[in-house]
Amino acid sequence: MALTPGIIAFIFLTQCLAYTVKGLIGFGNPLISAPVLSMRLDNVVITPGTLLLDCPVNGYITWKNRHSFQWRRILPLLLANLCGVIPGTLLLRFSLPWLIKTVLGIVVVFLGLEMATRDLRPVHAGQDLPWLRLVVSFFSGVCAGLFGINMFIVAYLQRTARDYSEFKGSMCFLFLGENLFRLCTYAINGLLTREVLFFGLVSVPAAILSMLLSNWLAPRLDEQKLQKGAIVLFILGGVSIIVKSLLFHT
Repeated sequence: MALTPGIIAFIFLTQCLAYTVKGLIGFGNPLISAPVLSMRLDNVVITPGTLLLDCPVNGYITWKNRHSFQWRRILPLLLANLCGVIPGTLLLRFSLPWLIKTVLGIVVVFLGLEMATRDLRPVHAGQDLPWLRLVVSFFSGVCAGLFGINMFIVAYLQRTARDYSEFKGSMCFLFLGENLFRLCTYAINGLLTREVLFFGLVSVPAAILSMLLSNWLAPRLDEQKLQKGAIVLFILGGVSIIVKSLLFHT
């Protein structure tokens, strides 16, 4: 990766957009940043670089919600999630960049469509199959290791949690455990390169600025419209990266 002023500005502006959306609706920054950044960078830089910033952010949220943990429910999911991170990391290290980006685009479009049609499907709060949760958590871990997107388990538990406090506290703890494990896995596999560290350094001020901006915008914007707009961005970003990867193999 050539660290030109254009690349630096591209990373900064993309992360500003992604973390502003996260600050406004509470999730979704990798669904925006990953497909957009993939237009100029490889996932072997994007995924570990974003993780460097996600670790302290999720650690802070976990501490704030430490009294909401559902230990017996979340620990099996965390273990299944960590088991998925290992093959995901190996795929990130050894797969073809254009193939990774194509799969990433498909994952992002699928998640965007799932969120767009969620209200059309019945929700059974507190009723789910334990084995299915483990399978979803494992696959979500694979996506986390490969793309830095651990949203499948979030989408699933958001529909089955008994209340928001249980969902938020458990998810923050799961994210923190997965982030720390993935950071160690990346380090062992030599993925924390100089380019990755520089990517993370550029992203820090972008995230801080975005949090300030989102705090100012939040009272002035309608949350439902924000979520719909974010979903449109997810889907368009996924489609664009699929087309670019398939046509140009880059």
